[in-house]
Amino acid sequence: MIHLTFHDSSGASAAALEGTDVRFTGGVLWSHLEHGLIACFASGSWKHHGEYYPSISIAGTCCLAFGIARETLISDPISLFSVTGTLLRANGVAIAEYDEKLDLWEGLIRPITWQAMRVISAATASALADAARPVILNPWDYPGDERPSAISSSK
Repeated sequence: MIHLTFHDSSGASAAALEGTDVRFTGGVLWSHLEHGLIACFASGSWKHHGEYYPSISIAGTCCLAFGIARETLISDPISLFSVTGTLLRANGVAIAEYDEKLDLWEGLIRPITWQAMRVISAATASALADAARPVILNPWDYPGDERPSAISSSK
């Protein structure tokens, strides 16, 4: 289960949702199953039910997924994703930034850009990708870096 929490300017939890699949399409956060439109990026914050929140946390054992079913690139499991303004972090490490003008997410470590991504529970990740050809893409690993990931899901 994914626990999505909106935080006010003091960092306190202000609103919370649960689900199994949270999607980002540019500056829109949504869920096709549980919640529909959840939030959209506006004025430097995430607008949810008429309120503006500077940060969002997405907790639980989750994977970041790119692409469509059976052709999906999936990250290793992570325990915490967070978005503060335009900055996406995995276990506290900044991995991407949202460019509002281009409506794209730009990798900060890996030189990639993308318009859409999903945060899915690790338990459902195996059903999303072709098990015969699993492709792991961790945006926090520099391409060609053969060392173990700098981000551990145990953090």
